[in-house]
Amino acid sequence: MTTLSTPDFLRYWGKTNKSENNKNDPYHLLAFHCLDVAACGYFIVKNNIFNINNMLQKCGIADRDGANWIAWLFATHDIGKFARGFQKFALFPDAPLVPPVSNVSAIERHDTLGFYLWNKIFENWCNNSNDFIPGIEQETRIKFETALTIWMSVSTGHHGIPPDTLKNGSSLAFNTEDIAAATHYLEALNQLFPFTLVQEWQKKAGKKNLRQQSWFFAGVMTLADWIGSDETHFPLISSPMPLKDYWPLACEKAQRAILTLPSLSERSLYQGHQTLFPFIKTLTPLQQQATMLDISAAGPQLIIMEDVTGAGKTEAAMILVHRLISASKGKGLYVGLPTMATANAMYTRLAKAYRALFAEEARPSLVLAHGGREMSASFRQSVWQRDEGSAENYTQGDASALAECHAWFADSRKKALLAEVGVGTLDQLLMAVMPFRHQSLRLLGIQEKILLLDEVHAYDGYMVKLLEGLLRFHAAQGGSAIILSATLPAALREKLLNAFNDGAGFAAPEIGEEADYPWLSHLSSAGLTEQPLTTRPEVQRTVTINWLQTRSHALDIIYQVVESGGCICWIRNTVDEAMEVFQQLLNEGKIPAQNILLFHSRFAFADRMAIEEKTLNWFGKDALVSERRGKVLIATQVVEQSLDLDFDWMISDLAPIDLLIQRAGRLQRHTRNAQGECKNTLPDERHAPILHILAPEWQPHAEQDWLGEELRGTGFVYPDHACLWRTQALLRASGEIRMPENARMLVDGVYEQKIAAPENLQSIADMAFGKILSQRSVAAQNLLQRDKGYDREASDFFWDKDREFSTRLGEESIDVYLAWLDENNALQPIVSEGEFCWEQSRVSVRRSWWQKQCGAFTCPKDEALELFRKKQHRPTAHVILVTPAGESPYYSKKFGLTGRAKSE
Repeated sequence: MTTLSTPDFLRYWGKTNKSENNKNDPYHLLAFHCLDVAACGYFIVKNNIFNINNMLQKCGIADRDGANWIAWLFATHDIGKFARGFQKFALFPDAPLVPPVSNVSAIERHDTLGFYLWNKIFENWCNNSNDFIPGIEQETRIKFETALTIWMSVSTGHHGIPPDTLKNGSSLAFNTEDIAAATHYLEALNQLFPFTLVQEWQKKAGKKNLRQQSWFFAGVMTLADWIGSDETHFPLISSPMPLKDYWPLACEKAQRAILTLPSLSERSLYQGHQTLFPFIKTLTPLQQQATMLDISAAGPQLIIMEDVTGAGKTEAAMILVHRLISASKGKGLYVGLPTMATANAMYTRLAKAYRALFAEEARPSLVLAHGGREMSASFRQSVWQRDEGSAENYTQGDASALAECHAWFADSRKKALLAEVGVGTLDQLLMAVMPFRHQSLRLLGIQEKILLLDEVHAYDGYMVKLLEGLLRFHAAQGGSAIILSATLPAALREKLLNAFNDGAGFAAPEIGEEADYPWLSHLSSAGLTEQPLTTRPEVQRTVTINWLQTRSHALDIIYQVVESGGCICWIRNTVDEAMEVFQQLLNEGKIPAQNILLFHSRFAFADRMAIEEKTLNWFGKDALVSERRGKVLIATQVVEQSLDLDFDWMISDLAPIDLLIQRAGRLQRHTRNAQGECKNTLPDERHAPILHILAPEWQPHAEQDWLGEELRGTGFVYPDHACLWRTQALLRASGEIRMPENARMLVDGVYEQKIAAPENLQSIADMAFGKILSQRSVAAQNLLQRDKGYDREASDFFWDKDREFSTRLGEESIDVYLAWLDENNALQPIVSEGEFCWEQSRVSVRRSWWQKQCGAFTCPKDEALELFRKKQHRPTAHVILVTPAGESPYYSKKFGLTGRAKSE
């Protein structure tokens, strides 16, 4: 190869702002970009961000070698770009770069090219053809192959996916000069960053440990590449200079760039619950136990709290969070919930308390982390951007600024989990342990966080299996978790405890066979402790069960309640059945139409939010007596969770026992006097609470069609008919839901199958159970295997780009937008004011429902639809035409999307 005045490795570009291959377009030399990223990693170590020095020590790297090792490793991340097949993607005529060649082809990503090149250089090193890692005897070099391969998977896999180690086409992208230049570059790096290979890496235990820790370093690598690729801090440079001269410049820029990362807030010491909740004068038994629980054991801890609705579980959990953070067992918090609605509600609650977890002068970020967070005005208003050189570019003295979020966290859901406090759906956590792009960054974000998981009973078999994987990963990282539920079956509790225990590496726990209720389980390195709890009198209640067999009987009760001045809710199991009852009430005309409200999931977002607000105004804790009187809500499962509602009377379709308990929690939820006004002391002066359940006539030997025509939809929503039958059997036997005394008997009696179901229903139940096992099997395949390390083989599907992964199973939903055509034949959303007008005009429906009903709708022509999809970046969305007022024969603000014409 011709000797060059400039080192050969300084003739390759790494970044460019190329437009039309113009020779005047700026570019950044590859070696310089690699050093930019290396400098970011270097100062992450120097500042011990993410406690990286502790992680390096776990890998056997001494303090003095840590920064140099990370700098060297991160400086290799883009070596795949030495491929002439990559270099030809931008041509710079007359530039001193390597010239294009015709005998190369880049058919792989540059991360995979980099891994191939690394293997080639390592092979030459073992053959003594280069000295890219000096000081290692030739006969021992091969013993480091596995360890260095793990590290290079981290480095070259910096775009969020491990490199493909099986691709054979990578060699076509390189010529011999490229391999030589990359080798010279790696040899030059050793002059800048001398290090010593760890002897333990040659041993089986050392290799296993590296695989386990590789997930952490993959996250740091990705973050360093993001920071080092920011041209505001690292402008493009095309003038060659020695690496030793550029390195100080890279360090200077990296130091400034690293300072843009929001600094970690100093924690506050726990000095009692009043810091978090000054309004709580008397602690509930659960909250009292949270203040006393022994959390002194070393290592990760799992706490499961099961108690009735209204027992103050969230406050008890936050007391524990504060104690754990105060004891240096976590540096932040993420609250995971089943739905965006529950997450939004928790975000609002937490905004008032989260700052108390940290020192008074601190400015911790609170992030809302889910797909619809931009629709939350409170979250958008909380985002602040720090000016360069200023740490306080927000209204420090504004008392209304309860929740703040640094814009650095807010600009990507992938980075959101790095914020000190996050609230969102469980899905954001589950993506950290599945083969999603940048999952390692999510794992990095939750590493030192307390995970608070609420309403865990709401998940199906698929999500439960994923949750087990999350707990296993989190415990292995040393993280603690708190799980809350009002109705947790014994088998599910055992699964969660075993998964966390497995990840933490504790001795096998002895789980009690007969748990009481309320119940607290505490798992730590000291073992598993389980204990019963008492419940405060205000939430101890007995709800009498009354059975209804016909719709007419249910309607009679509604009319009686309205006539007496009370308020009532009927929770139906399907949207269509809710619409039918609502329509019938309107048609019969016995109740003023303005006193009846329909609430389900098939409304446009803006209309649904308006209905939710009206529901809270009518039935919320602080609703005026005049607003409650004579009001009727016909709803679906949307009112089971998150909304603090209080009805005088309630009707429910038959549902699984845990859901009936949830629904009963909205029946006389708050203590009121005889006139319906809230009061602070017992007793409730209203009539004794009664839950009316619409169910088929009792059939001890029920056949497969036992639910009948009225509850036909229930059979589709809840396919385990034996579960429904056992629910009816146990409630018939007890005649009541007595909380907390018979909650465990009811829940475990149904889900642990303490009574045998009729043979004809058991076959259906067996099919439902088979489906659960199938769901768990699919989830197991989708989970990453920590011990295999950051590698494509850690997933059964190898981060397959052609396979779609989901944190939830079930039927796919599609987005339907409501629009009208203006005079220019352009589509306009039904929401015309404010931000996110199209998103506020969106309805989400099941794909099968859409396929069945879409013929009833008027839709725009294909050209207009495709233009809409392209402009809104929604390639699979659909549009329905309505009037500018958002009305049509198949959609109204009163009924929602019906799929058929209404008759009012």
